[in-house]
Amino acid sequence: MSVPPVLRWPYRYYNLRYPGGGPSIILRHPRGYTAEILFYGAQVISWKNQHGEELLFLSTEAIYERPHPVRGGIPICFPKFSDNANIEDNGFARTRFWRTEGLTYYYDTNFPPPSRDNAFVDFIFDDMPDDFPDWPNHSFELHLRVILGPTGDLTMISRVKNINANGEPFSFKFAYQTYFSVSNIRATQIEGLETMKYRDYLQDGGRFTEGANPISFQNEVDRAYLDTRDDISVADLDRLRTFTIHKNASLTDIGVWNPWEDGAVHAADLGNEEYRQMVVVGAAAVRKEITLMPSREWTGTQRLSVVELD
Repeated sequence: MSVPPVLRWPYRYYNLRYPGGGPSIILRHPRGYTAEILFYGAQVISWKNQHGEELLFLSTEAIYERPHPVRGGIPICFPKFSDNANIEDNGFARTRFWRTEGLTYYYDTNFPPPSRDNAFVDFIFDDMPDDFPDWPNHSFELHLRVILGPTGDLTMISRVKNINANGEPFSFKFAYQTYFSVSNIRATQIEGLETMKYRDYLQDGGRFTEGANPISFQNEVDRAYLDTRDDISVADLDRLRTFTIHKNASLTDIGVWNPWEDGAVHAADLGNEEYRQMVVVGAAAVRKEITLMPSREWTGTQRLSVVELD
């Protein structure tokens, strides 16, 4: 078993996943927290507490090559979200390779100087694919900073910039599709979405209003809750663990998904029983498209924290 290198700030190192995943960056905070981010999709696929316990779900059947997104972790959906009935209905950002903005002490100057209390890495994606027919050929920059803080919080900050030279605006949707690891989906609740309006993708995108109780799971769920509160919690009642999603005002919505038994059986990249150990709850901007004029920027931030009762 290889021993991780002794790290200095910014507490990260290059890794090569084999046989699946390709190159990645591992953040390892001195206090014991870790996170791993693939270059493929700039996708966080692991977030561990100081005891080495995995907090994110990653399918054992995940596929690590195009045109497939990786099933689990935190895929970034851009510039589309549930807009079409094809494999890229959640955009192309999660199925392309990103690049880093330096691997030593250099950081992306589109973000503030990083704190030395944090482990971090910066990624950029600005390569418009030729084979994505559902978005005109725009010029853009998508910057991502992933931060692992001194209390184990995992923060993702994305900045989208319109760099069209022809003066044209562009519009997009965005989501952090966060797969949490839970002990039992039937003993999992979401708190903070009570009485919120939502769009139900299992009912042709129809709009409904949530009841007065925390959300629990008894069957398949595929929804976007609209104009939600900034802090939403996911409670694993069996494990006595609560995750909280903290989002900025630009991410107005929350996506919630679990495929249940039928959906898992029909998904090639998900084990038949794995729906029991996962739930997707993530900050998003999907109620309506965001429009950016040239040289303008948009920033969306999601911070994840976790509390465990001993």
